[in-house]
Amino acid sequence: MLRTRRRPARTLPAALALALTAGVGGPAAGAAAATPAPAVAGGPTVYVSATDGDDANSGGRKDPLRTITAARDALAGHTSAKARGTVYIRGGTYVLDDTIELKGAANSWVTYTAYRDEKVTITGSHELPAEGWKRLTDLSADTLAQPQYSSNSRLDTPELRDGVWVYDLGAQGIDPGTLYKNGFNWVQQPFAPELVVGGETQVLAEYPNGNSCATTETGCHLWGTGDKWDAEGPRDLMNVDLDGRFGPQDDWNFSGTTPRAQFEDKKQLLADPAQRDTWSPQEMRRMTPQIFTVGGRALLGARYQRWAPEAVPTVDDLGTRGFGDHTDVPVQLDPRWVEGIDNTKAETEGWLSGYFGNNYANDMVRLLSWSGDRLFTKYPSMYIPQDAWTKVKVLNVLSEMDTAGEYYIDRYDGNDVLYYRPEGGTVEGKDTTLQTFDKNFFLLDGTNGVTLRGLAMTGSLVSGVQLLDAVGTLVDGVDISNVSMDAIRIGRTTDTITSMPDYETLQGGHDNVVRNSYLHDLGGGGVLLGGGDRATLRRGNNVARHNEIARFSKLATYTPAGYLYGVGNSFEYNYVHDAPHMAVQIMGNDMRVNHNHFYDVVKNAGDMGAVYAGRDFTYLGNEIAYNHFEKIGGSNDALYMDDGASGVRFHHNVVNGSNSGVNLNSGHGNTANDNVFIGVKHVGHGGIYHKKGETKLPLDNSWVLQSRFNSFLDVREGEKYSASPETVAAWHEHYTSGKPKYSDGIAISYPQVARWYVPRVTATGGDCTAADYSTSGTNGCSRATVWENADSVYVPSGVEIDHAVVVGGGSGFVETTASFTQPPAEYNVSRWSDKVNTRVLAAASVSETGLNLDTLKFAGSGAAAEAYGSAWVAEWNRHVSAKGIGRP
Repeated sequence: MLRTRRRPARTLPAALALALTAGVGGPAAGAAAATPAPAVAGGPTVYVSATDGDDANSGGRKDPLRTITAARDALAGHTSAKARGTVYIRGGTYVLDDTIELKGAANSWVTYTAYRDEKVTITGSHELPAEGWKRLTDLSADTLAQPQYSSNSRLDTPELRDGVWVYDLGAQGIDPGTLYKNGFNWVQQPFAPELVVGGETQVLAEYPNGNSCATTETGCHLWGTGDKWDAEGPRDLMNVDLDGRFGPQDDWNFSGTTPRAQFEDKKQLLADPAQRDTWSPQEMRRMTPQIFTVGGRALLGARYQRWAPEAVPTVDDLGTRGFGDHTDVPVQLDPRWVEGIDNTKAETEGWLSGYFGNNYANDMVRLLSWSGDRLFTKYPSMYIPQDAWTKVKVLNVLSEMDTAGEYYIDRYDGNDVLYYRPEGGTVEGKDTTLQTFDKNFFLLDGTNGVTLRGLAMTGSLVSGVQLLDAVGTLVDGVDISNVSMDAIRIGRTTDTITSMPDYETLQGGHDNVVRNSYLHDLGGGGVLLGGGDRATLRRGNNVARHNEIARFSKLATYTPAGYLYGVGNSFEYNYVHDAPHMAVQIMGNDMRVNHNHFYDVVKNAGDMGAVYAGRDFTYLGNEIAYNHFEKIGGSNDALYMDDGASGVRFHHNVVNGSNSGVNLNSGHGNTANDNVFIGVKHVGHGGIYHKKGETKLPLDNSWVLQSRFNSFLDVREGEKYSASPETVAAWHEHYTSGKPKYSDGIAISYPQVARWYVPRVTATGGDCTAADYSTSGTNGCSRATVWENADSVYVPSGVEIDHAVVVGGGSGFVETTASFTQPPAEYNVSRWSDKVNTRVLAAASVSETGLNLDTLKFAGSGAAAEAYGSAWVAEWNRHVSAKGIGRP
């Protein structure tokens, strides 16, 4: 990257030192909680100006410093809760070569703010000066014959060449960046460098073009069969010999032949304990990549031959490390890179990006070569590759740069040339920057009482603002855009994947607030709210409120507008819109997702919800209330509770335009009462573990489910994940005392938590398996113990779906039914729950119900008032409103 020259360290100017020390009193910043506060009159103040400042100046209003880091250093150690410091940042652009780090007490109790609403932009992007751009068709034959331009001949028609501009990054000393393998469950790397023109991120050259397709529309992607998307796929890319290359489909999850099968949760039944640990990412990246037979649009005009060189890859490592019956399946196929590519004819760095083995988590594989009708790749996809799921784009292919707004960087053999097709055919008069900065703008580590206010931040390949062990931070009125990961992260996540028992957030701090901000055009998510202690159930009290979060998850799935991890964090009064994936993910306890408007989300994914939580019986006390869910894409849900997630209260929401309202999948104590469902196929649905069969033990994902249960609610001596007696006592007290409250004052209470159990063999304490099970046995693994007792974690007891208002012909909650024999019995949610579809008001139109969609209030007359009474309407109107949502 082009770096500005670092200034030598300077001694603090004497005048400024005297100004800062005068009148500073009170205790030094400590670890106590802090309520974010404005600057205190009389506290030390420093001014910064990018246009006329100098770090040798005093820092006064007429003698400003040049850099924010110099202002930080000037205030270090001179601020406290009683004498807050203020850094006034004058209007201008501040280009960073490194993170602005604020650490500990020395950098606490300071407000960094734009001066009098002047426009301040902090960026990691470096400008591409206009004189460096050249129109491709204006370059002479001698210039084009230079090695760095050798790829230009791949633009081999007048239509592809006309309107293209080039920039020699290498000649200007600008780092072209790197394209890394990224995707769900892979250790996250910085994303591809991004070209920004006029403030808008441009599109990495792709095929097919466009990003406006709904979930099942086929125009914007290459497809397999489309079966898992309920779409008619054009069979552009079809996998070759899946059974021969990965093993029979029914065994894939546990065969060891895909990366996902090499995580410890899939390997717990292996006889050799030494084989049960998770493989390293390096080992996984060498596993069997996909081979496709091309058809459809890929085959038309031999298009696929433009995406990679012609060759049959050489494979040296035919390692056979599958499990059991699959030890002879070659899972270590890592093909060599193709050597001697003629890059004047062949693409050198194309990728496939999208969905390969599911319709909810994306991945990337490198295009390696083609031969005949075969397309070869490098790197595996995380999940089982299947034609039914395939839905991808070709990325970073120069010969596909056929649409205005697309760009490509040729890194082959150090060429380092940027190709770009601008809107209107010219870059003249446009501000252009290349985003290769791979650091945070701000890192707050162990600080107390810091405020960031009124700042715009743009241009990073990682996350924008990172807080670690920070307390009382206020991020207020900021504008963060064009970052490849998350806009703001409070805490950090462990490197393990979300489905592992030990996945958690660390260093979340507490009492941090993000408000009144615009977070948009993000490769990842909006705000990660980590914090609180799940062992003690101490709250984090980190909050995101009154923000607009838009056009996020552009590069990665499972990167929502709001992550709620830990205990006691809140996401409220936010306007969240325009995203391919989910809006909120909950991984913890006592969270609030209230008073938000979710619009046009989950547009390009399946098996997903606008709000998602999953695979943990102990995610209790979460509230989702007073929200407007509008236009939820595909066959998805407003709320998706996956694999046993329990203890959610979903109430007083309007679900307007979604396949269904709630998916309550085998969890305990989930309630969906007092909601309005408009234009839904059904109010909700939910699986039960019984549906897999009476002797289907262990359950799918049971090791993770039980490990997470044990971590907080069961002491299991000698187990890797097991609660302490103190933790169990704390949880029992917390969820039976009635002291914790939901937002409306109702107690968060689950008295049954003290009775919950995992069915186990009485004599050994081992988990019940199919071999242990008998219908009426006395070993602890009988039907009564495993499948019928309401306190068994496998039984979805205490579920309620009551007081629903359904508009437009949708059905109520659809129950899954499982049938057992000898003796015969049928099981569904209603077996253990008294309030499932008990009171459902069906109406033909919204107006008939008395609901005003503009205000989200009910009239005193109408079908809802008649059916549920005036007190119900008054309670709704007291809490639900469209006012106050989004930025002020």
